[in-house]
Amino acid sequence: MLTLAMFIVSQELSKSLQSATGKLYAVKCDVTNNSDTETAFKWVKGNLGGVDILVNNAAVLFRSPLIGK
Repeated sequence: MLTLAMFIVSQELSKSLQSATGKLYAVKCDVTNNSDTETAFKWVKGNLGGVDILVNNAAVLFRSPLIGK
């Protein structure tokens, strides 16, 4: 059985996956905030026993020129 914890998942995606086989846990986490990230992983470890596979699909976008003016 698949157990999946998703960070920063939309409510729409979470609802669409509720009928899928397995278990889904949506955990709100701002991956740019170290405290949020640590809290999320502590929740996963405490409630699910840890992480076997991690798919890092988070991104942070900063819009700025590559070369200074």
